[in-house]
Amino acid sequence: MNLEDVKALMRETGWGILATTDGETVGARPIGGWAWMETELWCATFSASEKFAHLKKVPQAEYCFTTTEGRHVRISGPCALSTTIADKRRLYEAVPLLKKYIPDPASPDYIVIRMTPERIRMMETTDMKYQAIELP
Repeated sequence: MNLEDVKALMRETGWGILATTDGETVGARPIGGWAWMETELWCATFSASEKFAHLKKVPQAEYCFTTTEGRHVRISGPCALSTTIADKRRLYEAVPLLKKYIPDPASPDYIVIRMTPERIRMMETTDMKYQAIELP
């Protein structure tokens, strides 16, 4: 398995779960506004969201994408929060779904989470064993 297999599973599931913490509380929430940008995994959020507050305190997160059969991938690493218009427009154009939730990509409330994956693990079978995916 490789990164292309990971991306294929992510496309198959569409939505994933993003887990964050502020060191005291943990949050896990559905995420549909994501895209790979070269070697980074980008995701949309809002400045008023819990995940934004968590990532400001603890800039680490983990995504999980799973099929109904239980095949899944876990992607974790450090995150940067971007408010640049260039990043916001790039993600907005890459993910048509965002147009339902964000009327203007220049909105100051729209934030881009830029994760640099440090660890990717994939489980393709019911043997409950993860395979480490080599990072580019």
